[in-house]
Amino acid sequence: MTTATVKTVLDFGADATGKTDSAQAFIDAAASNEVATVMVPPGSYVIAKTVDLNRKNMCGAGRFRENQHGGAYIRPGSKINGPLFRNQGAVVENMYISGQGESDNKTVFEANGYNSVFSNIHFSNIGRAIHVDEILVNFTLKDCVFIQVGSGLYCHDSKNSYSTTARFLRNEFNNCGNAFVFRRQINGSTFQDNIFEFMSGDALVASHIYDCNFIGNWWERRRNTGTAAEVPLVAPADEKDDEDGYPAIRCSSYQQIMNCFAAGNKVTWGWRNVFSSLLNDSRMGGVSTHGGAVVVRTAAGRAMRVTPDNIIQQADKWCYLPTFAIEAGKNSAAAPRGITLRTKGGPLALEDHEKGAFSGAISIAKGDDLYEHYSLTRNAAGVPTVGLTGVSEMMIKGEKVKLTTGIPQHFLWRQDKLSRGLGCFTTNQVTSEGTIKLVTEYLLDNPLIQITVEDRGIRFDGLKHLGSYVNGSKTRRQCTGFELYFVDADGKPKTPTAFSMQMLTLNPSLLSS
Repeated sequence: MTTATVKTVLDFGADATGKTDSAQAFIDAAASNEVATVMVPPGSYVIAKTVDLNRKNMCGAGRFRENQHGGAYIRPGSKINGPLFRNQGAVVENMYISGQGESDNKTVFEANGYNSVFSNIHFSNIGRAIHVDEILVNFTLKDCVFIQVGSGLYCHDSKNSYSTTARFLRNEFNNCGNAFVFRRQINGSTFQDNIFEFMSGDALVASHIYDCNFIGNWWERRRNTGTAAEVPLVAPADEKDDEDGYPAIRCSSYQQIMNCFAAGNKVTWGWRNVFSSLLNDSRMGGVSTHGGAVVVRTAAGRAMRVTPDNIIQQADKWCYLPTFAIEAGKNSAAAPRGITLRTKGGPLALEDHEKGAFSGAISIAKGDDLYEHYSLTRNAAGVPTVGLTGVSEMMIKGEKVKLTTGIPQHFLWRQDKLSRGLGCFTTNQVTSEGTIKLVTEYLLDNPLIQITVEDRGIRFDGLKHLGSYVNGSKTRRQCTGFELYFVDADGKPKTPTAFSMQMLTLNPSLLSS
């Protein structure tokens, strides 16, 4: 059985010494029905006119770390007008391509941005390595090196759409102008383990950067001269930059970096770390992990920063802080389970749900190793009742003592419809002039109440505990409610228009714990 010989560009007349133009040999190889992949053996090749690869793959003999010796080395002819290569196939790999300088205005690949892979290519001293006129879709650039290149990849997006599902993996940009330039959007793409060092322009710039991943990339050093980005930053004229350095990633439309993820990135020496920035507008909306913190940002100036020690809500100067809520969890139907903590810069609200009740204790540190411990009040059967009770530790004459404390419940009783907080009372009625009956479905432990009457000339004249029980040691009273008595200035029964009531329930069993 005879094995077919794989044809290379040498079979079509290419000059591997680099003394004459080999462009026509590349063109003929790409046009041949006998060639599936344009193979480039070791040698030096000059391309003096644009090669149409006819949607064929192109594979070189490899590249060495620092120079072309032993690999496939390609350089442009001095008078070439247009890109070296266009209309490439799915894969281009394993070669060394060098021009006459970063500002020579030459392009290596006028590339197809759909379903393409560029791998293991060394680009140096050239204006643009890869130019895509439309957009990128399922595009991969990996294990490539760019030295003194004006733009590594330039996506023009001539159809005003957006690039997506691109992958940029393990590429190195050193002493370059720009790495990745998108005239419009980049969406749903990954930038991983890339190096951006000693650059004058952008590592990544696009009009919008949405739903992208930035993992394990490295930014180091800036240079003051050389090619800069061709995409200007659009931002308010009076915007003042509060941080030093050039942004590691940048959007040209103001405040359009959204829903991204970043982890393990190193940003240093002249670059601004947008992933860990304390500023949240136009830096990075999404999730980033840096320096032991997890930061979740909106794209509108707000963020939540979670560290091993704190949960911090942040907002830029122009932005408001919304309500901050912590929930124990939700089931698959999104119903709250357990306790919810909610605050908006004021009192903390503890929301306890009947089907997933909070059963632990709340501890408040007071300094000097002193604490207040609060738990739900429980009746004799151990069932949670109205209110929170607790033990407060205090230092009295150098000795730590424990005092029973509680969190009061507040009610507003009115004869009109403006009453507030009376939902825990199953009975709320005026039984006779000057007598108001309040009954709760809970047993109240050692209730303490304070009444403030709003009506002038009417005063509170005492109460009666309903369903009252006092234990044998006379340390605990339980009741189901109260009859409240009110009189006028002459001592005659008189029902007030309104009064406020504060009720505190204390459980003395806490003192013995």
